[in-house]
Amino acid sequence: MERIIENILKDDFVEYAKVYELEALNGMSKKEVKIVKKKLGIQTVTSVKQEERLWLWYIPKNIWSRYLLRK
Repeated sequence: MERIIENILKDDFVEYAKVYELEALNGMSKKEVKIVKKKLGIQTVTSVKQEERLWLWYIPKNIWSRYLLRK
């Protein structure tokens, strides 16, 4: 289960609804996704534009690796 979420997020930001959608296709419940989210240390960032909100999930160590390698 962990590997599936890691493959979805890789080293990018992904909307939380998309993560749940893909996990449902792999037979995972929302409860299982939340458990794996905590275990992997997945973080959430919220982007706000007027009345709209976008919740993005990411794995901090993967994001750091992605941007540090660009330097």
